Amino acid sequence: MVQGAYAQVQVGDELRMNAGGLVTAGYAANYGDQVQSNHGLNLGVDGQLNGSYFDPNFLNFSVTPYFNQSRANSSFQSLTNSSGLSADANLFGGSHFPGFVSYRYSHDSTGTFGLIGTPNFTTVGNGQGFGIGWSALIPNLPTLSVSYSQGSGTGTVYGTNELSSSDTHTVNVRSTYLYAGWQLNGYYNHLNLNSTFPMFLGGQQASNFNSFSGNDFGVNGSHELPWKGTVSLTYNHATYGGDTGSTFDQGTSNSNYTTDNETAIVTLHPTQKFTLFGDQQYTNNLNGFFYQNLLNSGNVPLVPLNTQSNSSTLTGGGNYAFSNHLFAQAQITYYDQSYFGQSYQGSYFTGTVGYGKRILDMFTVSATVIESSNKWTDNSLGFIANLNYFRRFGLWETSGSFSYAQNVQSILVTYTTSYYIYNANLHRRFGRGVQWTGAFNGNHSGYTDQPGTVNHSEGFSTSLALRRLAFSGNYIQSSGNSILTSTGIQPIPITPGLPPQGIIVYNGKSYGGSITLTPISRLSVSGTYSHATSDTLSNAIFSNNRTDIFYGQFQYRLRQITLLGGFTKFSQGISAAGTPPGNQYSYFIGVSRWINFF
Repeated sequence: MVQGAYAQVQVGDELRMNAGGLVTAGYAANYGDQVQSNHGLNLGVDGQLNGSYFDPNFLNFSVTPYFNQSRANSSFQSLTNSSGLSADANLFGGSHFPGFVSYRYSHDSTGTFGLIGTPNFTTVGNGQGFGIGWSALIPNLPTLSVSYSQGSGTGTVYGTNELSSSDTHTVNVRSTYLYAGWQLNGYYNHLNLNSTFPMFLGGQQASNFNSFSGNDFGVNGSHELPWKGTVSLTYNHATYGGDTGSTFDQGTSNSNYTTDNETAIVTLHPTQKFTLFGDQQYTNNLNGFFYQNLLNSGNVPLVPLNTQSNSSTLTGGGNYAFSNHLFAQAQITYYDQSYFGQSYQGSYFTGTVGYGKRILDMFTVSATVIESSNKWTDNSLGFIANLNYFRRFGLWETSGSFSYAQNVQSILVTYTTSYYIYNANLHRRFGRGVQWTGAFNGNHSGYTDQPGTVNHSEGFSTSLALRRLAFSGNYIQSSGNSILTSTGIQPIPITPGLPPQGIIVYNGKSYGGSITLTPISRLSVSGTYSHATSDTLSNAIFSNNRTDIFYGQFQYRLRQITLLGGFTKFSQGISAAGTPPGNQYSYFIGVSRWINFF
């Protein structure tokens, strides 16, 4: 008996490659309201080519082409027979000058766009992307890494004639250096995005577009201090601008902003139990700061925002550990802000006590009291409470947590937020491979003094695993306010300063379940169902949306050949589109086998 391995071919003296692929053949049919009906014999290939030149550290590469390998009624879980490839090459790995090149292309692929937190709207389209990068990592000199990427894609929201598209170009530069005890970092980012998004989310009676570009650069450094302390300094400058409008009326709105953020943080540990800390922060544009946080999470906001504001804060405090489990913290923060044509000053004090050892072998707790004041409102008292729970009862495992906050200071000194977050889990092992799990979670948040800013969601899931049978089910509902971004709509409380036309009110529910059966060895049969409904209201455009997906499949392994088959039923309707819901059905039965070509 010997271990299996790829065959390998050598071309000339230096080039080595191996290649293989999963080849699938069978009978497939596809029909529906918005696709051309077709059926017949179908051949698909999911290939893989790997190789190197001279030495893997000098050049190594991989190419993964696929053709007709994205059927939802097989294991690839997509509504369309997508084709494309991905390719990567790495140069001079392990040297002082490594580099990379990558390329992606997909045709007729399934994607998503829409509501975060529930099943997204399904899209069908094409996309491609290219990236290249290089680094200089010379000892005792500043490092330098430069990369460039571009990508584009188009898609149609299924059940509508609505097009979503994007074209993105990015440049990233990074550098690090250790100088006189300072760990220094610098960076520069450039982003250019042109996108088209559906009218029922943009609130216009036609395709909506957004053109967005900008630059940001920054430096940060850290250095050790006496008493086992550190000091960290950060500066960031960002300039972004864009145009948002509709192809129907050619009207546009402009959004341009420049943001400077500066932060200084000092931490000292005079004793093992005692910690002192202080930080100072300044931003000359609170709205830009809000935009920047979205950009850092990978979402480009498509809402015009022009209000100017600034904020300066100064914080100091300390922590003390009375024992391994009992600790306390106190801090005071001073605000000096300007927004909406007014200047505000204020301060707040917080005191926290926490106990980390389990009380009654079940609970850990912490509590914070907050007192805030400013000249525009009366002094207010707020608090935060956190409770964590874990306990075993024989073969049962129970756990959960609960957090509650009232009148917590937000980024704006005249606004406070409140929230509560909870979750509970129950698990039981019954032996012989049988176990059950149930989970429930939810959250509720909003501005204390701003009616209509509440976001909330609740969800439940359960699963039961037997030796040859498994079930799972889930339910989630959510509602609140959101803004449109390049990846869909992102839930947020209504932030003071956002224009009303930029707010999308949503309400969504979804439920689903799955079952997997393994009646005999090497045979697997499964089915999954998902149902989602949502309402969106954007700039007086109301839409009721619904998506239903069911797919079932089976696989049976017979030596090196796998018999497989499946069926898919998909339906999606968006009322604001003014078109009937789109329905699609497909099925497939065939065989697949992995083949090592060389």
